[in-house]
Amino acid sequence: MEFLVEGLGYLGMALVLISMMMTKVEMLRYFNLCGSVISMIYGFCTGTLPTALLNLGLTVINIIQIARLWKQKKA
Repeated sequence: MEFLVEGLGYLGMALVLISMMMTKVEMLRYFNLCGSVISMIYGFCTGTLPTALLNLGLTVINIIQIARLWKQKKA
């Protein structure tokens, strides 16, 4: 079980890192959202509250920004 939790941490980290290489903002947001959600779960599973709360905040920010992008596309 510990191996799976650590794997989540590395996966989340990799997705956030990959998102920083994106040239399209929309793709950056999607990759960062996935990485943040996974890293948040990892933080809660391991009891590292600062990691969990940081990624919770990033998740909320990414959701808001994605909603703004969708709204701009509709207009």
